[in-house]
Amino acid sequence: MNTPSIEDYLKAIYKAGVRGEITSRDIAARVGVSAPAVSKMLRRLVKLKLVRMHPATGIHLTPFGQRTALQTIRRHRLLELFLVKELGYHWDEVHAEAERLEHHISPRFEERIAEKLGHPSFDPHGDPIPTAGGIMPQVEEIPLSAAEEHTELIITRLRDNAELLRYAAELELLPGARIELHGRQPFGGPFNILVSGEAVALAPEAAEQIFGRVVA
Repeated sequence: MNTPSIEDYLKAIYKAGVRGEITSRDIAARVGVSAPAVSKMLRRLVKLKLVRMHPATGIHLTPFGQRTALQTIRRHRLLELFLVKELGYHWDEVHAEAERLEHHISPRFEERIAEKLGHPSFDPHGDPIPTAGGIMPQVEEIPLSAAEEHTELIITRLRDNAELLRYAAELELLPGARIELHGRQPFGGPFNILVSGEAVALAPEAAEQIFGRVVA
């Protein structure tokens, strides 16, 4: 039987794997626990056949583990969108609410939410919502910090960070916004971009956490 704790670990392992090699330290940071706690949980997840551990290749979700992780991510992102669209929450305050709710709704309630929202593909921050069949949509994107000078991009998503989301909203850097990147100020300074025709100096830390699709 899956518990909220198990689901949180599987979700963390999945997200860590998307970004590269999975380490116990990364899992600990994502779940907010100590390294010994991660080691203990990993042994439990291996026994439940949700995770595989290999001396050479490290930590991996089994097909069953990945399916469970994607189900949890789907519930979370649907809930975030539901809270924004139907209950009037701001996009920077839905993450914590969805974290609590995602473990306690039934599959039937989950699908009712999906139907109510028109079976959406993306959450309020632009993150793709896995399908009911456990398929994660793929999006071609790069962080704004990696874009070349004089590039046009369409914002695809932002990291689910409340401070970042408030900052981005003030600059109108929302998913779907079209921007032009005109380079960076010297000595690691801000990025110079145009948003709706207005010049904006975008903080480097924000540019690493906002993603866009390059316009051909």
